[in-house]
Amino acid sequence: MNRKIRKIFTLPVSDTLLFTEAFSFQLIVGLLVKVIPFKRIPGLFSGRQHPGLQYDASDNDLLHATLEHVKTATMRAGSVCPWKNKCLVQSLAARWMLNRRKIKSQLSLGVAFGLRKEIKAHAWLKSGDYELVAKKGNFQELYHF
Repeated sequence: MNRKIRKIFTLPVSDTLLFTEAFSFQLIVGLLVKVIPFKRIPGLFSGRQHPGLQYDASDNDLLHATLEHVKTATMRAGSVCPWKNKCLVQSLAARWMLNRRKIKSQLSLGVAFGLRKEIKAHAWLKSGDYELVAKKGNFQELYHF
């Protein structure tokens, strides 16, 4: 058995359940991204934001802890998921998880030029000032929802 997967079974039950949710959502989102035209993806994930205030992770210790747990579960699940476009799948899955918890977020899509002048695309997710999927680089944001 893969060492990463074995480690999951040694986690506390709450972390294992959160990992299972993140892994399941990433599998579903990965399949959606493959079968649904990309232009429809934002519509599937943007209309589900909970009405209310934009939460700021620095305002609330419980909220910050929840964001940390969702981020950790998302990264763990992403390390064992088979998708190539991990940043997009992780961002969409984490957003889905946050929506279930009534926490607002912003998913951004951007591009940057690589060392060989190739265009690189990236997706990242924030809730307030807290990054759940990191921007990681000098990406120019083209779209957010």
